[in-house]
Amino acid sequence: MGIIRKTASIATLGLINFRSKADRIEMLEAERDSATGELATKDVKLSRAEKRAEKAELKALHATKKAERERRRADKSAESGVVGAADAVVVASRRARRKAKRAANQATEALEEAVG
Repeated sequence: MGIIRKTASIATLGLINFRSKADRIEMLEAERDSATGELATKDVKLSRAEKRAEKAELKALHATKKAERERRRADKSAESGVVGAADAVVVASRRARRKAKRAANQATEALEEAVG
C-alpha cells in the first residue's frame, strides 16, 4: 500500500501526497513526544540555574554585610583610640571596600555562571 502511494506521488509530481494521513500523524506524535521530553529537561536545568543564582546572591549579600561590619569595626576602633592613627582607619576601610568589591564580583560571576 505504501509503495503504491509513493509511486503515485512521484508519477503525479506531488499531486498525490507522498505520505498517508496515518504516517503524518505518527511523525507529528513522535515530534511532540520529543519536544515534551526536551521541555522537561529544560525545566530541570532552569530550576537548577535559579537555585544557583539565588545561592550566589545570598553569598554576595553575606560578603557585603561582612565587609561593612569590618569597616565599621575599623572605624570604631580608630575612634576609641585603640589604633590611634588616622592611617589605620584609611587602610582598614580600603581593605573593607576591596573585600566588598571582590565579593560583588564573585557574586556577579556566580550569577552569570548560573544563568548562562
